Amino acid sequence: MRVIYPSYYHDFSCWASSCPDTCCKGWKISIDRDTYGKYMTMGGLTGAKLRKHIDHETRSFRQIGGRCPFLDRSGLCGLCIDLGEDMMCRTCRSYPRHGEPYGDRLEISLSLSCPAAAELILDRREAAEYREKIRPDRPGEPDCTADRAILRGLVRIRTSMFRILKREPACGESMSRRAAVILALAHDGERRLKAGGRPGLEGVCDFYEKQDGGGRLERELSSFREMTVQRRVLEREYWSRLSRLEPVSEKWEELLSCSGEEVRSLSAPFHMERNLLEYFLYLFYAGGVYDRNGWTKAKLAVFGLAAVRLLTGRLAKEGLETEEAFLQAAGLYSKQLEHSDRNLADMEAFAERDPACSMESLLACLLGGEAGEK
Repeated sequence: MRVIYPSYYHDFSCWASSCPDTCCKGWKISIDRDTYGKYMTMGGLTGAKLRKHIDHETRSFRQIGGRCPFLDRSGLCGLCIDLGEDMMCRTCRSYPRHGEPYGDRLEISLSLSCPAAAELILDRREAAEYREKIRPDRPGEPDCTADRAILRGLVRIRTSMFRILKREPACGESMSRRAAVILALAHDGERRLKAGGRPGLEGVCDFYEKQDGGGRLERELSSFREMTVQRRVLEREYWSRLSRLEPVSEKWEELLSCSGEEVRSLSAPFHMERNLLEYFLYLFYAGGVYDRNGWTKAKLAVFGLAAVRLLTGRLAKEGLETEEAFLQAAGLYSKQLEHSDRNLADMEAFAERDPACSMESLLACLLGGEAGEK
């Protein structure tokens, strides 16, 4: 099995009791089969308490007031303290580490819903590199349901996306323009991929990698910079869509309680937005191998940038500096998707079918008003 991971992956360190949040509340913590077996055979009061607080139908911990019953007052895991890390379930041992298998590839990452991981991922000035190691296959590997030709094509397109993101920004170039180029590459690359022409796909990737702010693409994008009104309409629609997600945290409910009329997008420094979009592309895009729909995954990634900008604007109104507001916004949005299968499915359906997530709408939201800002 080929294991792919970003260069910062092994730099992660848990903040433990210093963390402003906790990974032990607000989401269902599933218990793997091996650990569940240990809990079922454990004797004494600890074993009885464990079994009392497990939902045996879903094989997950029951929550008390939205919190894991073993979370202590210091924000630490009582099971880990009393029994050792080996008695924690796989979810708790691995979080915020996460893995997604695609054919003979296992792509591992850190979750932005963890504040320590969010700071590590987003606040880096240097672009991430992606490394690879080989490990022996485990039972069920590789995943033979993944079409290898489609996967190779998606990975090729995503490699071009990463190269585009890593370029040093030209004078005055916004992250919105860079995201627009990524979106255009995903759109044209999808068409070539479905046509089955590898040489044609290479040509598309090469074309977009060479875009430097001029030529035909720039002329096509320029009209969207006049769409200030359309951008505001779309931002209100996006805010309304976010407010209908299943709340995973109390802070989310509090933030989304205000009207979209009161919210304005706020952009963060270029490197933070670059890292965010790259994170979403790494997390979602290769998943297009299973439904042959990388285009929707790319739109979901770009929408994530727009959503986090909206949340950043809302948090900045509470007095936070832009960088801190952006970090918190990215964590809150990621938690909504990464800790709720229903939310992720709803947002994928929104990205795939809703006119507000068409290519034209996303470009209007990204670029609208830029002409007047220059």
